[in-house]
Amino acid sequence: MATRLSHLRSALALALVALAVAGCGSEKARPGDAHVPTLRFAGVDLEFALDRIATEAGWVIALDEISPKDQSPDLSLVRVDMDIPAGSLDSAVRLLRDKVGGFDYKLDDGVLYVRSNALVDDKTALDMPLLEGGKFHGELVELVKYIMQRHPSSFITVTHIHGAPAGPPVDVEIPPKASVRDALVIYARTAKFGWVIRRSGQLTRDVTGAVAIMGTTVTPRGPRKTISRVPPIHNKLSATAALADATIRLQTPVVVYDRSILQDSRGMLNLSLLSDPKWPLKETLDGLGESGFGPHAWHFRWREESGVPVVRSHHFLYFLRGRDLFAQQLLGGEFEGSLPELARWINTHQKSPNGEVLMGGEIVDGLPRGKVTVSSGDTVHQAIVAFAKASGVSPYVLVFDMQNPITGVIIENPRAWRGAFLVDLTEWRTMPGDERAMGVMSPEESEARRKAQEATK
Repeated sequence: MATRLSHLRSALALALVALAVAGCGSEKARPGDAHVPTLRFAGVDLEFALDRIATEAGWVIALDEISPKDQSPDLSLVRVDMDIPAGSLDSAVRLLRDKVGGFDYKLDDGVLYVRSNALVDDKTALDMPLLEGGKFHGELVELVKYIMQRHPSSFITVTHIHGAPAGPPVDVEIPPKASVRDALVIYARTAKFGWVIRRSGQLTRDVTGAVAIMGTTVTPRGPRKTISRVPPIHNKLSATAALADATIRLQTPVVVYDRSILQDSRGMLNLSLLSDPKWPLKETLDGLGESGFGPHAWHFRWREESGVPVVRSHHFLYFLRGRDLFAQQLLGGEFEGSLPELARWINTHQKSPNGEVLMGGEIVDGLPRGKVTVSSGDTVHQAIVAFAKASGVSPYVLVFDMQNPITGVIIENPRAWRGAFLVDLTEWRTMPGDERAMGVMSPEESEARRKAQEATK
């Protein structure tokens, strides 16, 4: 006969089973379970570092940045040069924050939410409990429309990058009194797809005095799975890509000097529509350099130095600012390593450092290596040329220009780094289908099209 104690034991066992079943499939992503491998940054911007940490941990990132009046970048102006040891996601981000600063963060059930410290107010309109709540189905752009329909004094722009994913549609329940930021984080968590907000740095109000959301853009942000620093917005066919293709085809390293356009690693040479003419080296460089519109327009000049072709773009030569770095004298020594490690070595071996540095990117295994001997008094330029000759790598050196190309005003930001990007030129090589995507047909395709047209006559 069953006793009271046996009944209690049975009930307890059933309760434990029910709890176990209820927990299956609904367990939250815990920060302690997210592991980040060793990451070595030899000069990257803070956005890049945060992207890589979140991607390696398997989390999505939500970046909350300021949109200043001069439209300059925010977190991407902050330089990161440090090694992050393997460990938890929380320890990696905390170490980065303590070393570099400039942001606060929150680990929110699979979402790494990062807020820039450049935001003046602790709370802006995006943080206010404005939403009534309810069910929502759709993509990010539809969520923004949903928000604006329920809050008429808001105007949020969603920007997409052509060819980049936009994030999947989701079914979510937005709780009452949620903020716009809460709703966006819920989307990121459910869709497993991140975003970047560029918002006004202070609380704004409409003409009636009510809280308003103005000057805000949201851009979908996928994971950063590679160490490439080619920005998402760039021309696939350009002088940069043509030079990259030519160096690969000819198996000849070149050094290319250029100047940035919008405070990222995209240079002026990327604005021209060019492709590798597939000629010998001299004819290729002459043809690409002189291929501007009109007899007085040219893209770059080049000459051979120590057996290495050195290309200097029109904009690099036109402006003097930023070029002193390459004339800086170095302490003598031996160097052996990859291109990112060269940037770190040069930065620490300047005889008279003035704050200008090279941004070398992320150090990973398998990168081409070179060994060079630098004599005391050799310049940064000489060291870069010697490395290109020894390693076979083509360094693409872009002066980080802080001039606004629209207003001509020099952007002043106390957190901004100064110097130049040091990038492997082959990162800019064209990929299969790039020409087709730009409406450019190969000679074979043109001939086939001509024959097809003649056959229809």
